[in-house]
Amino acid sequence: MKKVLLIALLLSLMGTFVACQSKDGEFETENIQTTSVSENMENSASEKETEEQSPMVESPQILSLQETRIVEYEGIGNYDKLLLMSEYNYVNFWEGKENYSEMDRTLSEMSGMITRSQEDEADNIVSFAQEMFDIDSGNFETQVSTLDVQVRRADSVVVSFLSDSYADYGFIEDFRGMWGRNYDVQTGEELLLSNVILDMKPIPGIILKELNSHIWAGDSYSETVVEEYFKNTPMDSISWTLDYNGVTFYFGDGDLAEMGNGCVSATVSFAEYPQLFNEKYINVPKAYMVRLPLDYSYFTDLDGDGTLEELNCSGYFNEADRFYTQFGIYTDFDGYYHYEELFAYDFQSYYVKTQDDNHYIYLFCEGNETGNHMQGQMKLVVYNVNGGILTRVGEMNIAPAYIPSNIFVLPLDPDNMLLDNYDSLAQDAEIYKVGEDGMPVKK
Repeated sequence: MKKVLLIALLLSLMGTFVACQSKDGEFETENIQTTSVSENMENSASEKETEEQSPMVESPQILSLQETRIVEYEGIGNYDKLLLMSEYNYVNFWEGKENYSEMDRTLSEMSGMITRSQEDEADNIVSFAQEMFDIDSGNFETQVSTLDVQVRRADSVVVSFLSDSYADYGFIEDFRGMWGRNYDVQTGEELLLSNVILDMKPIPGIILKELNSHIWAGDSYSETVVEEYFKNTPMDSISWTLDYNGVTFYFGDGDLAEMGNGCVSATVSFAEYPQLFNEKYINVPKAYMVRLPLDYSYFTDLDGDGTLEELNCSGYFNEADRFYTQFGIYTDFDGYYHYEELFAYDFQSYYVKTQDDNHYIYLFCEGNETGNHMQGQMKLVVYNVNGGILTRVGEMNIAPAYIPSNIFVLPLDPDNMLLDNYDSLAQDAEIYKVGEDGMPVKK
């Protein structure tokens, strides 16, 4: 199987992925000038005064979504040797789809596309793997393909996905790609950058400032590297997500620096640059939850000063046994970090922003390699990340509600989470909210 064919299979799934490091680690412009933070704070204050004089705008509602997660193994004989480990997911409505018929149709089409593409890919990989195993069984390594479609934003205005793809099969070695998809919920149509950002000219300068402002984001970048990237990259090849607090851009390994320096991201925030955005998409809920990819920076205002802090969740993955043994959180508040021994076959980390402006990490730890959350094989660990200072709050034997077969209700609303509590006598999942200390409490 040719490398070009294998990569084409990936691209046919969700678009041109931004290539990054493995999980063991990450327009034409003229006279670009970046508006200073102080100027933008003044602009924000002025706009706030105007807003206070106008009728109150209704806050968007968080959507109720579910994911279907498929895990497939192909082995030799009694599975003494695995040929393939494939895992993927897709997202649909859990409740409320009757209110968003166009978006529901789009999600259904995406689900079918993902399923067909992943099944075709798996067939090709198994055929290739069987040939390679027959030639040299002693040195054969299990072929791996994963696609994790993560919800970055899901409200009655916008649905945004970040597809985190990993491939280690055939002639592709430790490929990781990030690709964003963004949709107008009312129409179900995919959004273009030009629908969201009104003026692209300042964007390279702002991104350069953001990249050089955060210690975990990467090395210092030259004055022209980001400008050249946007100048030479077609608009439809730029990876981005429309988040609750701004637009995040994703750069693959080699996009902004020499290969081997890893992948990076940068967020242009609504708060600092409101004049750049279509105001329709700035209106967001006050409380929300965001799925975070491991070893990839997320930017949000953790201390209420109007600027973004960096948040990065990471883990040490044992390749031989295919499980994690450590978990860490990093922030750029004085280089603060927290690391601890924590066993799991997978980590699902969520950033939680509450109504009272508290910030948490909800870390769901899978205790089974197949992703089966039943029989108490998942737990939640909660961390307070207010101000960029990290505190472990506690843990519970609780997980996103499991709906047979292979369906999980996504925790997206801090005030309305459908969870399975393995220590409870309840037979079914129950509604929880984030409590005053950050732990889930039953409503």
